[in-house]
Amino acid sequence: MFVNASEELKGSLYIFFSALMYATLPILGKLAYLAGLGPGSILLLRYFFSFILLALFIKLFRKSKVLFPSPMVIAQGVFLTVSGLFYFYALKTLSAGLTTVIFFTHPVLVAVLAILIFKERFVPRLFVGLVLALTGILLISGLGGDLNGLSLNGLFFALMACLFYAFYSLIGQKTLAGTEPLSITATLSLLAVIIIIPLYSGDLGFLGRLTLQQVLITLAIAVFNTLLAVLFFLKGLQKIGASRATLISTVEPVLCLLMAFLILGETLNLLELTGSILILVSMLLAVYSRPESVSS
Repeated sequence: MFVNASEELKGSLYIFFSALMYATLPILGKLAYLAGLGPGSILLLRYFFSFILLALFIKLFRKSKVLFPSPMVIAQGVFLTVSGLFYFYALKTLSAGLTTVIFFTHPVLVAVLAILIFKERFVPRLFVGLVLALTGILLISGLGGDLNGLSLNGLFFALMACLFYAFYSLIGQKTLAGTEPLSITATLSLLAVIIIIPLYSGDLGFLGRLTLQQVLITLAIAVFNTLLAVLFFLKGLQKIGASRATLISTVEPVLCLLMAFLILGETLNLLELTGSILILVSMLLAVYSRPESVSS
């Protein structure tokens, strides 16, 4: 189908704004820590607000079902929640920029796992991308040199967040087929709340001591990193297709590094910068190596 230049530009801008929204997550996460919240409380409030906002949006504007529970969606929700917990624990000890760069090795993992699980065609660039990603992580970790205060626990948490998100993405290739993505996102948000509450049942007293600042930050995480990010991505997806949309989305970690520098004052040393560039290149190789990608 022919798409004119104006529609292509509009679709590309939608995807760029989606990436920008997603890129604010580690920044807002750091601000939430400064406000006195922990990983579990941030994730609980994020997904609670996300579910409420998505349910209202779906009922008011889409007139469709809010929830699509199924065994596959439940499994996807578990992987997403565990990935989120690992991500925020990593963010507690690593910089926002490094956490995001390490996390964004997941396109490479998804591409490799898709070959093993879904029997997709092997592309040599995937192997190159995997080697670059692993090399980048080793450089960031400071292996064989001065660790520069880098938290090895944080590095482990970031890698686990990446791994679980890769499994979440793989399942998403099946659950999104023929289903309303917003309803899937609402279902995943509710599942995350249901999973987190018993895990942190002894720490739920914070709900009675919430400050306005804490509510506003976590509400911003829900709005920017779930509602707006998903809506912009879906609108862009309709105009330019999945392959180009996913390619443009790879600007997200670059935007995060830039915002971490401008807002949080974070900087990268030479090894970290080199490792980050290698990971970004591996990401592009993963996108170019796959004809279609699914994001949620």
